[in-house]
Amino acid sequence: MSNINDKIRQIAKETEPELIHIRRELHQYPELGIDLPKTHEIISRELHKIPGLKIREHAAGGYGLIAELKGKKEHGKNVLLRADIDALPLEEKMESTYKSRHDGRMHACGHDGHATWLIGAAKILAQLTDEFGGCIRFAFQPGEEVGLGADTMIEEDKVLEDPKMDMAFAAHGWPSVESGKIGIVRRYAFGCVGDFKVRIIGKKGHASWPEQTIDPIAAANEIYQHIPAILTRTISGTEPKIMSVTYMQAGDVNVRNIIPQDCVFGGTMRAVKREVLEKMKTELEKEIKGICQVYGTSYQADIRIHGGSVKNAPELLNGVKKSVADVLGKENVYIIEEDNLGGENFAEYSCRVPAVYMFIGIKPEEKEAIPGLHSPEYQFDDTVLAGAAAAFANIAIHGCMGELKEN
Repeated sequence: MSNINDKIRQIAKETEPELIHIRRELHQYPELGIDLPKTHEIISRELHKIPGLKIREHAAGGYGLIAELKGKKEHGKNVLLRADIDALPLEEKMESTYKSRHDGRMHACGHDGHATWLIGAAKILAQLTDEFGGCIRFAFQPGEEVGLGADTMIEEDKVLEDPKMDMAFAAHGWPSVESGKIGIVRRYAFGCVGDFKVRIIGKKGHASWPEQTIDPIAAANEIYQHIPAILTRTISGTEPKIMSVTYMQAGDVNVRNIIPQDCVFGGTMRAVKREVLEKMKTELEKEIKGICQVYGTSYQADIRIHGGSVKNAPELLNGVKKSVADVLGKENVYIIEEDNLGGENFAEYSCRVPAVYMFIGIKPEEKEAIPGLHSPEYQFDDTVLAGAAAAFANIAIHGCMGELKEN
């Protein structure tokens, strides 16, 4: 396969200037959620330049795209490659010639890069159809940041069917991984995500006579103080999990002598296993109910769990690592032992077919650290685009040829 590896590297190198241009154009037109007309236009334009691609536009309810490339060998498996393509409601702080042209919107999670390296993989693979059989499908999914797009592509667009996909792959630009390297989490690339919003309802009154009031802030604070006990006393300490209160609001900042009627707080909770998150939800509900009874308050609680976790398929892990090493070098791919508790609705794919999600480094070697995801100072490293495209292309070829799975 060394000849194929050389071809992949060569094509990737030749397409690098074009990929950088595409990424920077996408960066200038960040769009939110599933309403991505300009993003769709740019991706569609680039896909139509690639010979042999069968393209389905306006997927995922409007602005997603699905492209398909068939290999020329007689037999092969079917592989899905997926990229998310939406942006975030942030004002970009970094100055560049390709800075966001949309006020209050920014590609602060690198989805412009994700879309671009998938286009790059398609460009490479279109020149190598003699090397594989089966089908490679490219899914450009909107709405990931708001938890949308994946279910629509799967349920309505049937992206995993006709022909049935045998495996799926995706990746994220990762600020803690060095540029030129790819990290692959051994178990959970992303966790299961939940959130909560709680309103504690007391009795409003003058702060000089607290005995005539029912203080919702005191009850909310007591619940907040009990959250560590939920995590450490009701669930095994070996289970990765987080519950964080991210806001608490009560009263009027201009009025200092009134105990307010209510206090609202909320936040996020994460675990790698859904059953652990379900337990956290149950225990939080019990704490809220019990503490409100003690304080004499009433409450309204909205506690939700969204989807599942992204667990990398163990039978694909070594094959994916080797495929990446073949084009980027053994020293540039490694296994990450620690589970990650971020959230990603690629879980909708990975719970249906064996899948692997990779972290592609975007931290320049000379920098100790760079701004993280969802930061207004986030910066993508364009030097990684060609390598990422090459890695995806080689994974897809090996996947189609049945050379990734360990029995």
